Formats: sequence, C-alpha cells, structure tokens
Amino acid sequence: MSYAPAVILLMVIYMTSLVGFTTAHQQAWYLYYTPYFILLNAILLLFYQKERSKSTLYFSVSTILLGFTVEVIALQTGSLYGPYTFGETLGLAVLGVPLVMPVYWLVNALSTACLVNKLPLKNPWLLSTLGALLMILLTGVIHLLAPQLGFWSIASANGLIRLSLVGFLTGFALQYLFIRLKLSPKNPMAVYVYGGLLIFFLGVFSFL
Repeated sequence: MSYAPAVILLMVIYMTSLVGFTTAHQQAWYLYYTPYFILLNAILLLFYQKERSKSTLYFSVSTILLGFTVEVIALQTGSLYGPYTFGETLGLAVLGVPLVMPVYWLVNALSTACLVNKLPLKNPWLLSTLGALLMILLTGVIHLLAPQLGFWSIASANGLIRLSLVGFLTGFALQYLFIRLKLSPKNPMAVYVYGGLLIFFLGVFSFL
C-alpha cells in the first residue's frame, strides 16, 4: 500500500501549522486542533505498521497506560517533575491529564522504536538507550515551547532535567518492550512522523 498520500498530508499540515502557530491572529485556531493532529499521527503510524498483531496491540495499550500513569503521578503528586500543570490547549482531560498525552507517548515511542531498530545493531540495551534518547529529544524541544503554547508548565528550576530523566527511564522500558515483543520496525511513516514533529517544533521555536 502506498504511503505517499499520507506523507503529503502530513507535510501539508506541518507547513500550514508552522505558519499558523507563529502568526498571532491564526495561532488560537491551530492550537485548538493540536490534539487531533497528534491523534492523526498515531493513526497513521498504526495503520502503516507492518505485521500488525496482538503484540502490536499489547505494545500500544501498554504504552498508553504507562504514559497516562506517569502523567497522573507527575500531575497529582508533583514528585516527578515538581509542580506540574496542563494548559487548555491539549483538550479533554481525565484526572487532570489531557487524553492526548498518552497518545503522544505512543507516537513518540513507536516512531523512535521503528527508527532505531532498523540500525545494524543487535544489543537490545544499546537500541533501547538510543530510542529513549530520541524520545526525550523530541519531548525536550516541545517542553521549551509548552508554557507559551498552553501545553504544560513545570514550576521547578530543574524541571527539564527531571522531565528528561523520567522520560528516559520510561522510554527505555518501552523501547525494551518493543524489542522483547519482537515487533517489526518496518513502518514507512515513522521517519516522517518523528522527523516532522521534531523539525516542526524546532521551526516554531525559532520563530516565536
């Protein structure tokens, strides 16, 4: 099945959203659709994932549940990142956590796992480490913009460091789970989803 239409769709959305996010009179409209854009990325990743199986479902559900659990603990206790709040941009929330956040965890974990497991490496610890590092790279870039865009805010001087540490440990576990389940890294959308998100938010950061 050709994935070219999906790539074109994503690129058009990325380019128009970059303009929208960085234009004052259009920003609110584009921010409103942020959760739907993250959901679209998840749908495309799962749709084009090769060899979909019960293991793929298990990984997806596990990632969503673990991501949601981490977010709830961080939000409700403040023990992970320090004082942590979400803005209105990310939409509908349960226990204070926007439902799109665990979907973002899935997008980040699945895309990076597919990318690193195509490398000519066999060591699962090294692959898991590389995947986790890619995950915290994307989240770190978004974190720099998060308060301004109404995503989230961490009222702690070392918030980014703590966010990165928790993200790395959780990401490592998810990357290792991907490997243990022997999931296929063959997903043509992975590079466009991860690369597109990273370049998009770097572009927003440079213009805002």
